[in-house]
Amino acid sequence: MKCPLCKGTMERGETTLPFELGADRVVVVKHVPALTCQQCGDYFVELDVTKRVEKFVAVATKDGLTLGFLDYQQAA
Repeated sequence: MKCPLCKGTMERGETTLPFELGADRVVVVKHVPALTCQQCGDYFVELDVTKRVEKFVAVATKDGLTLGFLDYQQAA
């Protein structure tokens, strides 16, 4: 796959996704599988991975987490 921004080569790797959920709530999900551009660093997270991340964040929010880090590998 080619990068949509710079046309560089995309390779499998990981990224970190921050979520600001209102003025006083931040959840960061680390080690999320993604395609990462070797030239510009842009990343692409596939739809099934995105849906799982959204579920992790929803559960953390429901549990009352206001500031925290989740590890994709451990949550999955």
